[in-house]
Amino acid sequence: MKDLIGLVYTKNVTYSVIVSAEGQQNIAVVVDQKHYFLNVASASSILYTGAAPAATQGYHYAKFNSDNMIESEAFSRAPVQEDTPNEFYNRTWNRVTPVRLPVLLPPLSAMHRIPSSPHQKDEIVTLHFEADQNQIDLLHQNATTNQVKMSCNMTRITLDGWQTFTDVTLKLGGRSSRWSLKLAYDFKLAKHQDLAGYRDFKLRSLVTDSSYMRENFIYDVIQSAGLPSTEFSYVRIFMNNKPYGLYGLVETYKAPWLRNVFQGKTRGKFKRGILYQGMGFSNSTKLTSDLDFRGNHGKLYGDGTYKIKVKPRHGHHATFTRLMKLTRFLAHAPNEGTKVIKQWEKHLNTQSVIRNMALEIALGFSDGYIADVDNYYLYHDRRNKQFVYLPSDTDISMGSSIMNISNMWDGDYHHYPGMTLRRPLFQKMLAVPEFKEAFEALLIKICKTTFDPQVVDPYIDGLTNMIREDVAWDKQLPRSGFNLWAVMLNQVRHAPRNAIPPPIDYETFVDFAARMIFENVSLDQAIQGPTKHISLTGVKEWIYRQRIATLKHLDPSYLSEEEGTGSFWVYLLIKRAIQYSFSFASTLSLSTTTTRT
Repeated sequence: MKDLIGLVYTKNVTYSVIVSAEGQQNIAVVVDQKHYFLNVASASSILYTGAAPAATQGYHYAKFNSDNMIESEAFSRAPVQEDTPNEFYNRTWNRVTPVRLPVLLPPLSAMHRIPSSPHQKDEIVTLHFEADQNQIDLLHQNATTNQVKMSCNMTRITLDGWQTFTDVTLKLGGRSSRWSLKLAYDFKLAKHQDLAGYRDFKLRSLVTDSSYMRENFIYDVIQSAGLPSTEFSYVRIFMNNKPYGLYGLVETYKAPWLRNVFQGKTRGKFKRGILYQGMGFSNSTKLTSDLDFRGNHGKLYGDGTYKIKVKPRHGHHATFTRLMKLTRFLAHAPNEGTKVIKQWEKHLNTQSVIRNMALEIALGFSDGYIADVDNYYLYHDRRNKQFVYLPSDTDISMGSSIMNISNMWDGDYHHYPGMTLRRPLFQKMLAVPEFKEAFEALLIKICKTTFDPQVVDPYIDGLTNMIREDVAWDKQLPRSGFNLWAVMLNQVRHAPRNAIPPPIDYETFVDFAARMIFENVSLDQAIQGPTKHISLTGVKEWIYRQRIATLKHLDPSYLSEEEGTGSFWVYLLIKRAIQYSFSFASTLSLSTTTTRT
């Protein structure tokens, strides 16, 4: 019997941890106060693995210089009798049970999305890019104009395994994100390689969002509204042995994405249509991508305000003619009659527009179509012979703004920034009573369901617990870019106020730029509010205020007498902040939705 007990106690398990070691550092697992060195795994130079006895009291990971411990996790992990997953150094959790948002609407009939997804919502995946260090250095030089495309290998490490991709193309991404210390990236997998059927991705830096969660929340809401768009998940990024921080992984709207979403597993040959991208503004013509009619020639739209993002196939040409015809229809679009909806549907998937416009208002898009005629796409769905509206890049939203926030959460969408500029697509749709009724009904539904504190608070609190340790890690990492917001701020302050085009608000833009320079908003401030910035509200602050203001305007009978008062949202924020401060006392144990595996 004693021999049998001894065998049980000396059982070995395999420990695995993701960590970057410097110089001659060694990585070890400390089991019941005794350390055992781990070896670099064949999969990745930041993955360490090795056998050691199963713990009876607990274990943790540590860094050593020879036999001298120089750094250690500050907590003990519970004993395990089986091999560990690929754990991450200094994280108190491995896997969470994410809170789901309620379904608002069924998917558009045009959608046939494949069931597989490149996103892991219950963990934070690690993406490790490996290349010649000189190439990595070159990638980060002169960020605002850098067009370098670097070839590298990428290893995707999850809790349960790993996968290596060769000949991956990595480049800097974004536009204004290139002005920041923390840079964004795009990567493309080689032909005949894919991640759950997808090949093109963006790595969102989240640098404008001190809460790190706006895009995660917004894309989840977009999915719940049955709209085609990318999904979102968190990833940790490394290049060679250097950590680059916490990023958001989103899909890029390219040819494989269009097939996956609009063809899926349906039978028949996929006849890909053209994909246009609204670029916002043209420096040469001073025109915008507002979908205003410019005349009966497609070349009038080739000034840089629009971009052909994906060319069509099988008989269609890569020109702006179809876009021109759409804007011509909008210029003369009918707004009444028994066949008005059918006439619109010959050109547009109207539900894709109505739903997206309602989300832009409810979620406070500061650089979407309504406010800034930017960050949207129009895909010509050849099966249904109509355009489908696609949203993109939603980080400047929900109270993170360069517009006057008072007008954004006024409750009356007619006061929303950009409305006085009468964007053709939205204004023409509002002129159709049936479309206006559907738009307002969805606004009300979002505020009653998704924005209900009983629904949204558990979602936000669970997400906060999930990312808190990674946000702290991300904020202390050295960066590879240069902060050019100070240059921008200086230029704006010395320019006449009318140099800032409407509906951008001068004071709000100045505050936004200052926020990008100093990055002085904590995670809890960014979530709870107030932030002491006119360009930034707390995430919960935005939701509570927008909910009450919108319902008070569109459906006042729904609100309780207490909720209808102007001071209720302040009371609710204070109440939630107090509740959250008590729950935060046990941060290291996380929430009850978090489980160790």
